Amino acid sequence: MQEHLRASGIGPEDARELAGTVINTLEGTELSAQVARSEEPLHTAGRHLARLLATYC
Repeated sequence: MQEHLRASGIGPEDARELAGTVINTLEGTELSAQVARSEEPLHTAGRHLARLLATYC
């Protein structure tokens, strides 16, 4: 993911941190979705991550 972000013109430190944020968010959201037995946390996180990534690209 970091390489893809770098290829999009994002600086190395921002790409590393952003990739970590996305991965950590998805991992936590997966756990929340399992506990809640709902896909809604995944949908919510996806919408917000898309907005976040759009601010960089």
